[in-house]
Amino acid sequence: MARIGLISDVHANLPALEAVLAALSKRGVERIVCCGDLVDYAPWPIEVISRLREMNVLCVQGNHDAAAVGAFPMDGFAAEARATVDWTRAVLSPVETTYLAALEQVHTEDDFVVVHGSIRGPLWEYVRDPFVAGESFSLLTRQIGFFGHSHIQGGFVSTFGKVKSIDPHLKLEILPTAKYLINPGSVGQPRDGDPRAAYAVVDFNHSSGSVSFERVSYDIGSVVRAIDRSGIQHWLGERLRIGR
Repeated sequence: MARIGLISDVHANLPALEAVLAALSKRGVERIVCCGDLVDYAPWPIEVISRLREMNVLCVQGNHDAAAVGAFPMDGFAAEARATVDWTRAVLSPVETTYLAALEQVHTEDDFVVVHGSIRGPLWEYVRDPFVAGESFSLLTRQIGFFGHSHIQGGFVSTFGKVKSIDPHLKLEILPTAKYLINPGSVGQPRDGDPRAAYAVVDFNHSSGSVSFERVSYDIGSVVRAIDRSGIQHWLGERLRIGR
């Protein structure tokens, strides 16, 4: 058992990632797990991949990671998103491309399963309501599933077949009679109205276990300026200021 730092949806935002890594270091986590979408939207895809590999972070593949290596259809992306995928493809070297292409879509360990979207649709399905969460619970082979994709911190709990949303403002106790789907929110591009970088700490170090959903501030202005210098569309920086 271990204390895990859970992250997702970094989206090439290196300053946000560094802020989260520093916060996780202070929390004494023993390993870090990432639910995908390492790249796209911000101008540090190479640096983010390098940092995560340097930290030996367990990562699964997200839809933007797959799109960046030509392994996910682009017709599901808006025109603006396709432009940033093209930008990312142009700057990645074969080293990063090979790494992203080799990432698992589903990773299973004794205590948890990790995906980007959902267990049913690891790259594409959003888990944003109890009904879709129930479909994932029916496929969950462990007590806990970690996921991202929606950029919304929280998740769902299933107790005796009844599915409820998890309040990310409260510490969550892991009960042996329940199953959980945990979303740490987005490191690099939150969409829940809070612009701070999001992450979670999952503590398996005591009998019941717990999850705390956390945030950390970083210099968003510097990221907006870097986006503008890179030629990536300005609105992708401005949305960081409002967390949408």
